[in-house]
Amino acid sequence: MVILTDEHKNPNALTYGTTPSTPASLKPVEIDKWKADVSPTFKHYYTERYNELVRQFQELVSDYDINQMCYEASIGFKPIMGQSYHLYEKPNGTRFFSLVPPQSAFWGGYVGMFKLNAQYAWERHDDPRT
Repeated sequence: MVILTDEHKNPNALTYGTTPSTPASLKPVEIDKWKADVSPTFKHYYTERYNELVRQFQELVSDYDINQMCYEASIGFKPIMGQSYHLYEKPNGTRFFSLVPPQSAFWGGYVGMFKLNAQYAWERHDDPRT
């Protein structure tokens, strides 16, 4: 057993064991090697999280733009949640909702089919056409 002197009061700072049950020799941890080993994982994790946040932000902006376009369009009826409505654009740039699908409409300017969800947000339910 090692007897600690005044200059070695902290046994955790020693590079050797102080009791018979500790390993015979302790090597200092190679911190630089450890950092080099974990650095790619660390960078990959935060890069992926950043990319996911960017994707979510772009989706949020797209949803906002869709809702702004839909709420600025004229509508002559009270929409029912979950029902499909067709958005058209007139030649002068104004938009309006209709119950008439593009196959039956005699006018052009079809923008897309939209549904109102439970949060009163509009969702596109077809491929965007311009």
